[in-house]
Amino acid sequence: MGFSVANLGTLVRVFFGQDYDLFGESVEEILASYRETENTATVRKTVDEARVLLAQYPEEQQLELAVAELADGEFAPAPWGYTARSFLEKVISALE
Repeated sequence: MGFSVANLGTLVRVFFGQDYDLFGESVEEILASYRETENTATVRKTVDEARVLLAQYPEEQQLELAVAELADGEFAPAPWGYTARSFLEKVISALE
């Protein structure tokens, strides 16, 4: 990727990684925990990074690959009942 998604990467790898249950049991609870843990600027950057990914990868297959690369094996949206697109849209709506 030619742009930074460091904050979004932290969200998916740490908050939704193997120890996700430290932050909540549902996507909504985990995102609320992220918002409470991180400062306002970081949360805003995470939302911006999710928007950039959605804009850069309009085709679902490309977006799925980008999210998989970002997650580095620590997270996949499907087990949570999401596609890459719907997960990123959820991140944006929950953190805005």
